Amino acid sequence: MKDFFAKAPPHDLKVGDLVTCSCHGGIALVLEIYDGDDALDYMSMDMCKIFWIKYPHTGIKERVWMHTISRLYLFKGNRRIKYVDYG
Repeated sequence: MKDFFAKAPPHDLKVGDLVTCSCHGGIALVLEIYDGDDALDYMSMDMCKIFWIKYPHTGIKERVWMHTISRLYLFKGNRRIKYVDYG
């Protein structure tokens, strides 16, 4: 939890990007970025809001998550991900 309040690392993420992470896997869409670079009054935080399009595993029950920016990277679509309906 404390990682969220560290200063945001340099990144190229934008709202609307498809991402995956080094900790969970899965595929998500970036909804909001709290890095302090916009006109809002957010302090710079290593935090963004994502929406899971493909759940990483059965332990994740919510689609909307807060995630650290530092562990996200752009999903390139160059690896096959098995579809599993956890629904």
